[in-house]
Amino acid sequence: MSNMVFLAALLLNWSEIVRLLGLREREKGVGDGIVEGHKYTVVQRGDQIYVVLPDHPRDRCESIVKKLLQKLKPEAEIKVSSVGYASTHCNYCLTSSSLTYRCHRCGRWYCREHRLPERHNCPSDGEGEVVAKRAQRKEVARKEEEKEKKEKIIAVQLPCA
Repeated sequence: MSNMVFLAALLLNWSEIVRLLGLREREKGVGDGIVEGHKYTVVQRGDQIYVVLPDHPRDRCESIVKKLLQKLKPEAEIKVSSVGYASTHCNYCLTSSSLTYRCHRCGRWYCREHRLPERHNCPSDGEGEVVAKRAQRKEVARKEEEKEKKEKIIAVQLPCA
């Protein structure tokens, strides 16, 4: 079993993190704690903190990380997400592949033989659709930013190899 690691950017000094979370400090920038019976480790590197949890169900780990970050910044909106993954199967021929490629048009994963858009009958119509989607995402992001001026903290689960 491996640990689950979450990363968040926080502008807090280490002594404040130790005090707010009640950590037992191993060394400067590394401390251990317990929340709801679950052990965790916090590591600070610059303005980023890593929260390391034993391998529990993903939703449980997300809940724990959210509670910890809420203790550090009670007024902030906390979101927890995952870094994308690389599929081990081709979305066209469904064969297992140790090295898959992500299509820049449709975002799906393909083996070496089907990696080019014309080789997997890419459903995207190319650059025009990509540019339109990008513009749409920017507009949505702008509207959300205007709607909420509240500080947001996003914790991202890092993939472990």
